[in-house]
Amino acid sequence: MNIYKTMYRPVKPAGIDDRRANIVGGGIAGLATAVFLIDDAKMPARNVTIYEKKPVMGGSMDGTKRAAGYLCRAERELEPYMECLWYLCSKIPSLENAGRSVLDDVVDFNRDEPIHSEARVIINQGEIDSHYHDYKLAPQYAEAMRQIIASSEEELADKSLDDFFDADFFRTNFWTCFHSQLAFKDYHSVIECRRYWQRFTFITRHEYLEGFIHTKYNEYDAIILPIERWLIDQGVSFINDFAVTDLQLDDANNTVTGIIAKQHGEPTTVGVNSQDLVFVTTGSISENSTFGDNHTVAETNRDTEDMGTFTIWQNLAKRDEKFGHPEKFLGQIDKTKWISFFPTVKGYPEFFKRIERLSGSPAGTGGLMTFKDSNWDLSFEIHHKPFFPYQASDEEVGWGYGLYGENIGNYIKKRMWDCTGDEIMTELLYHLGMLDIKDEVLAHTYMSTAMMPYCTAQFMPRKLGDRPKVIPAGCTNLALLGQFVEIDDDVVFTVETSVRTGMEAVYGLLNLEKDVLEVNTSRYDIRYLLERVKRFAGIHGEIKASDLPPLDPAKLPELEAGLLKLINDVPPFYQMYLGRDQTIPTKKAVLHPEAPHSK
Repeated sequence: MNIYKTMYRPVKPAGIDDRRANIVGGGIAGLATAVFLIDDAKMPARNVTIYEKKPVMGGSMDGTKRAAGYLCRAERELEPYMECLWYLCSKIPSLENAGRSVLDDVVDFNRDEPIHSEARVIINQGEIDSHYHDYKLAPQYAEAMRQIIASSEEELADKSLDDFFDADFFRTNFWTCFHSQLAFKDYHSVIECRRYWQRFTFITRHEYLEGFIHTKYNEYDAIILPIERWLIDQGVSFINDFAVTDLQLDDANNTVTGIIAKQHGEPTTVGVNSQDLVFVTTGSISENSTFGDNHTVAETNRDTEDMGTFTIWQNLAKRDEKFGHPEKFLGQIDKTKWISFFPTVKGYPEFFKRIERLSGSPAGTGGLMTFKDSNWDLSFEIHHKPFFPYQASDEEVGWGYGLYGENIGNYIKKRMWDCTGDEIMTELLYHLGMLDIKDEVLAHTYMSTAMMPYCTAQFMPRKLGDRPKVIPAGCTNLALLGQFVEIDDDVVFTVETSVRTGMEAVYGLLNLEKDVLEVNTSRYDIRYLLERVKRFAGIHGEIKASDLPPLDPAKLPELEAGLLKLINDVPPFYQMYLGRDQTIPTKKAVLHPEAPHSK
């Protein structure tokens, strides 16, 4: 983070008091947009309206109490270099600690309860895989990874990971830890995976989960609710049960003139003046979720008529190429869906105590355990207590998911997609080696399950242009938010991405004299590059001459070309020129001094 630019408070834009902002979607992207409008751009909060289809804000960052237990569809993996997210949280007051911010609460909690896993991978029904720390890759896999990282995104267009790796790669320890945290599959986009490898792979000890951040409560209560309360206090208007389906645009598809929606099921249109702003979330990974419980299967919603904010994107894309190609990500539900489950165990502490003993980690500090020999590719974690502010003292909660729900289980001989909550819990107990307590666990557990048809839709193979820019070319008052827009160098499937889109949208549409925070540049840090080389080569300690590959003189020209490309692909470092005209550092001279130049 560049403190000089980040903490600078820009001059209030001229005319901002007379402009209105319409934000479609009350997820973290929309809420962040509202905060940046008010706090950075000084738009009066009374001029900001957030429209949301659901009865609550937060989008995919949910967490709620149901009649028999709790529901939370997903786990949000946070880390310290999510600069936009933490910048946002630094602005929002804590709901529990006077004079502190949400960021302060997060930092304090992780100092007291840091995540450190020594049971990251479980095999053989309850054994820790003693080999999962070994990330050494066969030479052909290391070379394939090098080729991917050295390639441009244009060269990798529409390619998937299985275009570069065979089946054995997808059984390596590195892949087990990587894909189970991030839900990547072999048919997913190599462009997106490349970004992840550059952005995250060796910032922390990957297999120990060190550096992963969790919050004192679930992320709805820890992050969403404080932001919503702050916005309400500022005077922002929230309109729920408001389902936007399309936008009215001028003939050039550049300026929004109206927002087409249904409010309480009745058609309505919100007029938009040319000086006003419209921010639209173009899709949600949790859209059209369905739910099950102990005795009910979460069926797959295949509705193509009502797809929430995806419908807005589809309608925009029909009008103009600049709005991208949603069909590249949607329409392959059986490749983009997976099931998560959230058990509430009441009055039976033995289950979580056994997992604590198995892993060595107190609840909440061990992160995800992945069951490597699970046909469903199950992962599971137990949360600290209380995970909800109103959680009873005899209630314990956890979260898990299965990436390959189309497979038949190892113990329950059914597809995970076809299973009830009790059947999923039974399969989990089998892999934990705890079937002896099955009856007690089932009797004391409420299982909420969630089927999310589009959970990994953003990972499907694509090319540049398939996702629209935050501010599409020519647009004067429209910006797009969320996981299905293009952010240079950053990855999708993170809270950071959603917040960053809000920042880029506000700063860009208002020409705010404040720089968007730079995407973490670890991919250019020699320390991380060296760690990558050593881990994949199986080198411990200092690199020795014997560790270097033999040099074939015939390949020197190829090696030289590769090194030159690597060096020249590194972008310029931060320019030190402080004025508004940032073209100055690109020119040899711009002044006209009268003094003669020396000979």
